[in-house]
Amino acid sequence: MTRLALFRRCVVVAAVVAVTVAGFWNGTAHLGAQSSQQMYLTVLDSDGLPITDLRPYEVSITENGVRREVLYLARPSGPADVSLLVDTSGAVVPATTHVRNALSAFVNALNGQARMSLVTFGDLPVRLVAPTTDMTRMQDAIDGLFPTEDAISRFQDALVNAAIDISERQPSRPTIVILASDQLAGAFAEVSPNNTTRPVEQVIGVLQAIGAPVHIIALRSRESFEVVGRGVFDRQSAFSGRVDNNIRNSIMARETRDWLEVFETVSQRTGGRLSNLYASAGLDKPLVGLANEILGQYIITYSRPAEGITADALEIGVGIAREDVTVRVTPVM
Repeated sequence: MTRLALFRRCVVVAAVVAVTVAGFWNGTAHLGAQSSQQMYLTVLDSDGLPITDLRPYEVSITENGVRREVLYLARPSGPADVSLLVDTSGAVVPATTHVRNALSAFVNALNGQARMSLVTFGDLPVRLVAPTTDMTRMQDAIDGLFPTEDAISRFQDALVNAAIDISERQPSRPTIVILASDQLAGAFAEVSPNNTTRPVEQVIGVLQAIGAPVHIIALRSRESFEVVGRGVFDRQSAFSGRVDNNIRNSIMARETRDWLEVFETVSQRTGGRLSNLYASAGLDKPLVGLANEILGQYIITYSRPAEGITADALEIGVGIAREDVTVRVTPVM
């Protein structure tokens, strides 16, 4: 069984997943001498499509290696809550049409079965649509998206604001979906004009505590790909006398790696996924895939002895009796 350290978050592995939860878990109800625990569960087939005919006997749960009884497996009764954050900085300008089309495909794939909000973060984050189930409002806002040539990506500010919003509203099944550029990490490190910039570790901690996975679709530029691909030292530039250019590329490579590492850290540690794309024409595929995952969620309920768990950390194992599947779980907070 794969062993992954995490605090109240999702993980992704094939067929078997292990989740380590530290601290108090709120998803508890007492049933006589037993207490019930709940998790959101998504199972994807080898093509990345959600499996919708899963049965309780196909799911096994362990806690610190002890088998637990699966009580119920059902579809959530209410809509998911999706916070959509879109980069409208200068780096996205060339991809404007593809961004609009991909976001429209995402909204259409959810088919009105999610409460959605839309925030842009070219410069300061701006909420264009408050949480709503009115997909016409979402579509109208998407049609009006205009990335700005001189705008700087404020990814961290947008993420902080989304975490605060979810903490205050406390919706069921919160998910954050971010469409971002790979604009260099300098924008991330600068002090925000509205003073909301916080260390990324603090933001991740909040997102883990509220059980909100962050899925990031990063639109990579050819320039950053080439710089990172050359590595820290461009041998050809050095031997041809282009030392200044080589130093510049080294700095750009380091900053770009740091920026992409932020994406990877945020997505992995909150239980989301990171998709790197080098052609904006392909933006719709990962977004529609995320919509399918959201619509394919189950709520699984299992029993635990009423005396609870005394260990500081709890490792939860989830097994699925099918081949070639991917499992995603999020504890219900």
